[in-house]
Amino acid sequence: MARGSEEKNSLLIVEDEADMLDYLTLGLNEEYEVLTAENGHEGLAKALEYMPDLIVTDIMMPLMNGFELARELKTNMRTSHIPIIMLTAKDSVESQIEGFDLGADDYITKPFHMELLESRVKNLLKTRSLLREKFILEFDINGAKLAEDAVEREFMNSALRVVKEHMLDYEFSPEDFAKLLGMSLRSLQRKLKAVVDRSPARFIAEIRMSEAARLLANSTLSVTEITYRIGCGDSGNFARLFRQFYKQSPSQYRTTRQAK
Repeated sequence: MARGSEEKNSLLIVEDEADMLDYLTLGLNEEYEVLTAENGHEGLAKALEYMPDLIVTDIMMPLMNGFELARELKTNMRTSHIPIIMLTAKDSVESQIEGFDLGADDYITKPFHMELLESRVKNLLKTRSLLREKFILEFDINGAKLAEDAVEREFMNSALRVVKEHMLDYEFSPEDFAKLLGMSLRSLQRKLKAVVDRSPARFIAEIRMSEAARLLANSTLSVTEITYRIGCGDSGNFARLFRQFYKQSPSQYRTTRQAK
């Protein structure tokens, strides 16, 4: 989800106690776009539908508790990147360890001051943003450098594999991409934005241009043949797109690379 300068981060609050839900909503909705859910089942459904930037969840809830919700979110490729703050009346070390083991990013014991929660939310969002920027800088579209988190690494490997398997298909679309990953287009858009700051169309184009650059540098295939190999449709469109990525025409790039 691309953000304008005025667009707020989105938070999902999952809390079954009405008074606490109102307190959290009133305390956070001035700075954030707040979504709410009254139990873990509803929270999971809303997380999958809206892909919030962060989730605040109670632990003791009916139908699905906070531990179960965290497990579902952190093992799902669509939502594994979303930071989770757990709220609980239990202050035992065992409960905190269980929460962290399931992927919770922070843990706050009730009662608490709203300022503490606001600070934790800001810090987690900032940390997530810094991690994303670091990953983007180190990201290799060919897969040499992927996310350290196992679920996100699985997602990136799957995304790369799907696009590469359909390299020859010039009609391969973001909708096709999402369907083959078992995701809605909106979920894929938000996941790629959160992980590598790319749209599905940009991600597909980048993989194609990366393969084109490899072929230009390491093969004797003509530009027309490479255009076909990467599913780009026609040589003119390929040349325009290649220049956007590499600031050179395909022929100039080949001459430069093969001269080294």
